[in-house]
Amino acid sequence: MPPLLSLKEFLMYIAAFNARDYKLQHSFYHDDLKMVIPDPEIGTLFGSTGIMNHYDLVHADAQETVVPMFVIINENRIFLSMEAYFFYTRATDKAVHSHKVKPGDVIRVKVWAVYDMQDGKMACITCNALGDEFLGEVDVDELITISWSRADDDVKICWKDKGAF
Repeated sequence: MPPLLSLKEFLMYIAAFNARDYKLQHSFYHDDLKMVIPDPEIGTLFGSTGIMNHYDLVHADAQETVVPMFVIINENRIFLSMEAYFFYTRATDKAVHSHKVKPGDVIRVKVWAVYDMQDGKMACITCNALGDEFLGEVDVDELITISWSRADDDVKICWKDKGAF
């Protein structure tokens, strides 16, 4: 049986997340979605509304960019290794993983996630943190470029072709 989502379709979801295209992003979600976040302060989010409420708070203070490093897709499960960069536009003592930041600070979080599919949609997303790094004031675009240089070749090829999304 072929996978329910192709690599290109999955990367379309990641691109929608990065672009804050919530309508497209949430079109990939099952009605009964749950998302387990690796930050102990957050835990499990339920449904599209729970995810929106969480990311509304995160993205009020930071611009988040996900770099998909490696993706494996089978019939009903997707594995993603990613590096997420949070560029803070406002000071907060409640940044990701409880860091305290000022405008211009960057945090990198390395995560792997498993997406369990149901009825062709993402029903459960379980994220696991490999580590988080407070990087301070750095050139986030340069770091994103470096991450992309280490990404899997198939991911890079599909991403470069994202104009087809």
